[in-house]
Amino acid sequence: AMAEGFLRETVRAWPALRSVEGKEMLFDAVLPLVGGTKPVPRWGSGPRVIYILGGNDGTDNVRTAELFDPLTASWKQLASMAGPRSSHGCVALEGKLYAVGGVYENGSQSLDTAEVYDPQTDGWQPLAKMSTARYSFGLAAVGGKIYAIGGCNNDSTLESVEAYDPQLGSWALVASMSGKRCDHASVMLGGKIYVMGGVGDGAFKTVEVYDPQADSWQRVASMPQGLFAHAAAVMGGKIYVTGGIREGHVANPEMLVCMYDPQADAWTQLASMSTARQWHASAAVVGKLYVFGGYASGGRLSTAEVYDPASDSWAQASNL
Repeated sequence: AMAEGFLRETVRAWPALRSVEGKEMLFDAVLPLVGGTKPVPRWGSGPRVIYILGGNDGTDNVRTAELFDPLTASWKQLASMAGPRSSHGCVALEGKLYAVGGVYENGSQSLDTAEVYDPQTDGWQPLAKMSTARYSFGLAAVGGKIYAIGGCNNDSTLESVEAYDPQLGSWALVASMSGKRCDHASVMLGGKIYVMGGVGDGAFKTVEVYDPQADSWQRVASMPQGLFAHAAAVMGGKIYVTGGIREGHVANPEMLVCMYDPQADAWTQLASMSTARQWHASAAVVGKLYVFGGYASGGRLSTAEVYDPASDSWAQASNL
């Protein structure tokens, strides 16, 4: 079995702000995978690495893929996706990396397409299309399936959820969330999917949990405040939420960091980041939490920082 915390997901740009110059993060999706120490990766052993896929380079949406090794603070270029994507979802499942949905060139078209990356061949293959095009949605994997959660399309905000089964090669609708959300954060923990915050009729602080065995959703403790364009990652059996935007504070992203303990069903505020960020990405790697890129009130960010839970402190990491 893969190590706990293997799957990560990030948030994307709020559709109402997609025309704002520089709003999108430099690289759109970050997630940790297990990388091998030999030329052919061996899943389940070796150091953890981080994959960064697509996004927007300040001018256009891009299809590039890169790998970051936090142990050596080095970057490596990988095979590019079939086409450009931003505001998409990425997740790892059974040693492969899935890129789903998003928007095409500069938000001109929302996407229903999906593709899968095999690190052993450094190549991408197309997958079946989703039933609904979506961007700024959540993507998580549990029980051998991938779940695309909420988001937006060209017409509306969505509450629908659909699951991709790699064995069948197809998508199927499952139970919807209690309400419409986009720009939320989604993670997998303990065999369930947690969906936090987002925007619909205002910024949400509510948290919903999906149980794939029961195909049902339930509410748990809300975040300390409503957020969208934030990021979330799992580390040590807890969920860490970083940055984002509070309702009514679009021009001022947050530095805040809070942690959810599912055993206590409670949130705790932690040391703030050194830089306020929105539409950034986060990943937990070798016992530490990394945040990358995003957008601040002064423009696009290429910086990264790392959180150490043992000291409840942040330090600068290798820039994008």
